[in-house]
Amino acid sequence: MRVAVLDLGTNVFNMLLAEFTQEGCKYIKVDKCASRLGGGGLSKGYIAQEAFKSGADAMEYLLGSINESGGADMILPYATSAVRDASNGEEFAQFLNDKFGIKVNIISGSQEAEYIFNGIMESVEYLIGEDGKFKGGENALMLDIGGGSNEFIISDGANVLWKKSFPIGMARMREKFNYTDPITKDVMENFIEFNKGVLVELWEMVDIYKPTLFIGSSGSFDTFRDLLFEEPHTASPSIEIPKQMLEKLNDTLVVSTAQERLEMPRMSPIRVDYIVLASVFVQYVLQTLNPRIVVQSSYCLKEGAMRVKYKEYLK
Repeated sequence: MRVAVLDLGTNVFNMLLAEFTQEGCKYIKVDKCASRLGGGGLSKGYIAQEAFKSGADAMEYLLGSINESGGADMILPYATSAVRDASNGEEFAQFLNDKFGIKVNIISGSQEAEYIFNGIMESVEYLIGEDGKFKGGENALMLDIGGGSNEFIISDGANVLWKKSFPIGMARMREKFNYTDPITKDVMENFIEFNKGVLVELWEMVDIYKPTLFIGSSGSFDTFRDLLFEEPHTASPSIEIPKQMLEKLNDTLVVSTAQERLEMPRMSPIRVDYIVLASVFVQYVLQTLNPRIVVQSSYCLKEGAMRVKYKEYLK
């Protein structure tokens, strides 16, 4: 059986096509297309009409990509923060349903975090001991930075100890802290202070569970890896990134203009407008957490949803 999972994100629609057999789940194709659902209305709580079109264009592209690869027996689209939080999110989902004949599932922040956890765990098996938990009894703080929301998960490797989705994705933050490149010190300080106020519960949970591993999932973390290493993030599903390298990269990003970032080797054009705030956010988290190691995982919601669906297939 061939299954396609679509992650309908605020900035980007992502697709993963896989084939299920009793022997395993084989990934066939990964693709993505800019969706720009945040354009024009995100800060006002709705999806703008021009975003209806850009979202439909992205969906059409990905469905075409699936067909070019032989099609799928099942297509599972999952809409996240931009759609679930928008006043006209249900209308947008129905628009896609009517246009393409595929039911869009609007998932909660909790379900999104659960899928992200499953995706990350698919990529970091080398960190897991014989008891199914992280080696040495450590806990990990996991983070997925999205356009509409950021998901945090604390896990011992076998279980989710705590999870929460916060509506502070980088497209939202870019609209809220509207600035001219390069970003100023005042904007960065205000941005961090705002997030401190939002993330009080996160740091309470960190005090309880004391995670010493930090795992960043896909999106911005893929871009960090691509900027730091010539080997593409698709070469292996995860890699350890020294904290000093991320700090040095942040120093470069915060003094850059959009054009300078666009000219950086291996920079994703989709991330140019958001990667600075993402980097500042990650530095805030790392400085507060002070983890023993930082790991980048190229797997996220789509791999996690695929993992869950494959387990159902085996039953």
